[in-house]
Amino acid sequence: LGGIGQRIARIARAFDMRVTGVRRDPARGAGAAEAVYGFPHLPALLPEADVVVLCCPLTDETRHLMNARTLDLLKPTALLINVARGGCIDEAALVSALSDNRFAGAGIDVTEMEPLAEGSPLWTLPNVVLTPHTAGETRHYERNVVDILVANLRKLRTGDTDLVNRVA
Repeated sequence: LGGIGQRIARIARAFDMRVTGVRRDPARGAGAAEAVYGFPHLPALLPEADVVVLCCPLTDETRHLMNARTLDLLKPTALLINVARGGCIDEAALVSALSDNRFAGAGIDVTEMEPLAEGSPLWTLPNVVLTPHTAGETRHYERNVVDILVANLRKLRTGDTDLVNRVA
């Protein structure tokens, strides 16, 4: 539930979706989500989710966050969307779960190795939508990046290290 997660939560709520978020520090609040939990609660939350959207940074804590064990917790009708980093999903486990139709499908904007290998099964699985790592691109992208840069420069000038959109 960082900046991108908050935006996704607001949009999902506009479609009357019930939104539960996960973040490193749940004490920072739920924001646009109805509830927020720490990463240790993810396995308990996954079986209830209709849609799981990954929009987290790639850290030691999030590497292969979705793996054979967590993918098996998804209900058969669930969708998984990854606009985070490819390493947040164990790709071999994802291919296995999707090949066996253990959950409904995936929207994948990022993969562990980019570009995605020509022989990857992800290209041909009927329950996968692949996009070319462009989920964050909008007509306002450059302006937004400059706004973040300026805000962070102002913070650093005053000694504030709580930066906007900090990855690690």
